[in-house]
Amino acid sequence: MPARIADLASNRLVQSTIVSTQQRLADRQLEISTMQKSQDYAGISDNSSRLVTLEASRTRINKFMSEHTFVQLRMDTMLNSVDALKSTLNDVRKLLREALDDGTIPTGINKDDFANVKMAEIEDFLNVRVNGRYLFAGSKTETKPVQAGNLDTAPTFDASNNTTAEPSFYYQGDDTTLKARIDEGVEINYGVTAADSGFEKLIRAVRIMKSVDVGDANYIAKYQDALDLVISAEERFQAVELDIGTKIQQLDSTNTKLDDSRNFLSGIISDIESVDTFTAIAELTQDQTMLEASYSTLVRLSRLNLTSFF
Repeated sequence: MPARIADLASNRLVQSTIVSTQQRLADRQLEISTMQKSQDYAGISDNSSRLVTLEASRTRINKFMSEHTFVQLRMDTMLNSVDALKSTLNDVRKLLREALDDGTIPTGINKDDFANVKMAEIEDFLNVRVNGRYLFAGSKTETKPVQAGNLDTAPTFDASNNTTAEPSFYYQGDDTTLKARIDEGVEINYGVTAADSGFEKLIRAVRIMKSVDVGDANYIAKYQDALDLVISAEERFQAVELDIGTKIQQLDSTNTKLDDSRNFLSGIISDIESVDTFTAIAELTQDQTMLEASYSTLVRLSRLNLTSFF
């Protein structure tokens, strides 16, 4: 039987080359299909520490921006409530003015029913919830903030027939306003409670209307106090809207900045993780050529024997 001149070492060398080339081919194919240099940090060990830091920063930004969605929703809802209360306020003011001008309640209007309806509207607007949280209750987000007492009970009048604030008549929350951390080192107080002076004055005016009849000896002075309260409440509503609107603008500005930062980080992360498609394809082609050559060499070595030289 003719002896082969291809020894064990040569075969092992060629086979080793084939195996390593096959592995490189598989790696290149995976890179091209996933568009990533590696599926783990070990494959980009030179940049792994930097990549972890960048990804952590981007994750932090994503958390901020996700929370912003809920903060924005809460502020928008609060603005809607204040805006809706303006309609209630206008109705109360109109009736008070007519009662003062004409000395009587307009025909067809039951003052007590009117007051009850307006109080119900105020309760609905200030007891609004978002994701199960009462927005106007301060930190007592699970407590309905407005639970009015008996409207037939008049506020306390002084000798001049003026009244003082009595938020305890209806308010069940606390004095803590809502706040949110919208960026690293940046926190905003964006809430307002139902005990705010604007809401309290409107409710007090409704109480006066309900508890004081036109036949009361001092009804003109008392109704005038109620009208003054409504006018003051309207001014406060405008201030509340302005404050919340300013916070919304601040949140929008922060969102824009964070989005820019996230895009910047994503670009750097992509540069570290993403494969250069043209380079990967070129290397794939080169490895395929090398593999074919290795197979060809292995076949030739397997066919060589002494008789081939005679």
